[in-house]
Amino acid sequence: MKQLIWVIDSPYSRAIKWLLLHHDIAHDDYLLTWQNLKTDPLLRQCNPKQQVPTLIEQDTVSYDSLLIAQQILPFQWHQSTDAKIFRLGDADFEKAIIFFFRANLLTEKFGASEHSALLFEAGRQRYCSSVDMLFDHLLPQLANNIQNIELYIGVVLAFSTILACRTQAHNFEIDYYRLPELKALSNRMLKDVNYQQIIASYTNSADCKLTFLLP
Repeated sequence: MKQLIWVIDSPYSRAIKWLLLHHDIAHDDYLLTWQNLKTDPLLRQCNPKQQVPTLIEQDTVSYDSLLIAQQILPFQWHQSTDAKIFRLGDADFEKAIIFFFRANLLTEKFGASEHSALLFEAGRQRYCSSVDMLFDHLLPQLANNIQNIELYIGVVLAFSTILACRTQAHNFEIDYYRLPELKALSNRMLKDVNYQQIIASYTNSADCKLTFLLP
């Protein structure tokens, strides 16, 4: 039996959890929090990076969400639009999350400053341009009919990183940027049976701080 070490609020963890459910791959949960991520003995023993998600099967350990996914994904997935959407979440939205996180950290420790404002603006620009890329270039033919998007790991990761960006930014402009399309995408996520299972299983967990859907 496989064992998935993950954090509920980690977008990468959510993407791999969804992929395992989508492919009916039996596994047990080993849930961590951001607080005990670096001190958990099992994670420390099997993953020198001490990052999630980590997938264990007997003596085999896999970590890094893309490397885990590639063991499951179809051979030609890397040529698909979904792969491009995965990279958008993994690279661009992730950078926006980091900018917002660092801006918040600076503000909390030292108060608002020009430096924290510059970091936030960098995050805002990266987030908005990434949302534009998603809807105007990667999914342009579905821009007016998002309910027809084929859901796969790239879309799940991108949506999860979007939620993380919005949570980190807690900003009016970010909250309303291309909100109709994002709400349509959220509704599409809600219709997926595997995503429904994740929502039902983990929304009420005390360790769940990041929403699974747009409010």
